[in-house]
Amino acid sequence: MNRDQLGHIFNELGIKISVNDNLIKEESGYYENYNQIENDGVNWVYSEMNFEIRPLPEKEDIKKFDDEKEAIKYFFIKTLRKFYFNKIHTTNNPIRQIDTIEEAKMFFQNLGIEDDYYSFKVIRPHEVYAEIVDDKIKVSFIDEKKQKKFTTLPLDIKRGLFVMYRLSYSLHLLKMVEKEFLRRGILTEKFNDNDIELFIK
Repeated sequence: MNRDQLGHIFNELGIKISVNDNLIKEESGYYENYNQIENDGVNWVYSEMNFEIRPLPEKEDIKKFDDEKEAIKYFFIKTLRKFYFNKIHTTNNPIRQIDTIEEAKMFFQNLGIEDDYYSFKVIRPHEVYAEIVDDKIKVSFIDEKKQKKFTTLPLDIKRGLFVMYRLSYSLHLLKMVEKEFLRRGILTEKFNDNDIELFIK
């Protein structure tokens, strides 16, 4: 991902960033945490500036990149994930009252989550898959090669359905961005397994 793609997509989504030669950062309110990538002369370095530690913010979640485009894509995914956090984790979320698979499926449909992005029966590429094991739910993300990229421990039904919701809705939101900006030629490639895992996990 390059600077133009980042700027175009974030501008349309309403995510404010500032960009100069050696620094790209999320615009935030006074004393609010923000993500950034900066060129230290050798590498591009991603970090989250944490203002909870006063008087000076501290860099957290530091990751180095040789390539500017890879750093931009990482910054994009982490910042987009933060942007959608409150949409996924709403207060009084009805998912917390749901305790059957059928109710969960209806809730997912009401949110517009496509069937392609989750399943309780069939393993397909790029989906969230839930399996019932001894009255517990294990939730996995299935990668492009139909392998389990990660799997939760067995969870009680309510907790498992919540995790299923969180991962499926996250995948749905990322795929909506991907589809829209691929269609318009602003993105030139789909997000890969690692990108998706970073966004939804």
